[in-house]
Amino acid sequence: MRETIFSMMRFSGAVTMFGLEQVQNAISAPADTRAALNRLRDTLDSMSDSLASKLDDSKKSALDSMSKAQIDILDRTADAVNLDAVNMDSAADLLKKTSDSLASAMRSSAKAAGAA
Repeated sequence: MRETIFSMMRFSGAVTMFGLEQVQNAISAPADTRAALNRLRDTLDSMSDSLASKLDDSKKSALDSMSKAQIDILDRTADAVNLDAVNMDSAADLLKKTSDSLASAMRSSAKAAGAA
């Protein structure tokens, strides 16, 4: 059971890192690739909807609450740093530092879990 839980946590981390990487790519994408990024967004939304459809009602409610909280955090962060005024290089640099930091924390946790 422990290994299954670890696999679930790893999957969640991988999806998070993939999402951060895709946002980073979107910020640095030239205008002609915006359509491809929109298709990616649609694909990710479809995958999320497919997974959510498999959840029981209480889990769906928790997912909805979590999603609303995440959107609220993103909106507040965007307002606080005025993302519209931040140039794309700065935004890409911020996302890279964030994903590098998360990757480092995940590696440290994985090493600690392996040592235990």
